[in-house]
Amino acid sequence: MTTSLKNFGQGQLAASEVTLVESSSSEKKFMGAIQLFNTSSSNIEVTFWLMAAVDTGTTGSGGNQKYVRTIPAGTSRTIMDFQGQVIDNSMKFSGKASTTAVINYTISGTTET
Repeated sequence: MTTSLKNFGQGQLAASEVTLVESSSSEKKFMGAIQLFNTSSSNIEVTFWLMAAVDTGTTGSGGNQKYVRTIPAGTSRTIMDFQGQVIDNSMKFSGKASTTAVINYTISGTTET
């Protein structure tokens, strides 16, 4: 088996759920750090899901969200809640922000094939 460090993704969170990291049935991904930066002058809520690739994220009471936090205006956060999490066998890590195009993200990790 081969492992390699990866920048799993970077960009801006949308206001609806978007897959940020996904795996195929033949690989395992180990999450590293997630860095977020709020470029807005307002506090922005972010939501993340970790689930099967075929599932859709839901929120609220009874929802399948794994992380919901408010990022203060003009600040950055390093999210360690998912560090070391295995994403395998057709799983996905997805996210959204309460306002589109104001939360910049970078996700790092390792892929094993």
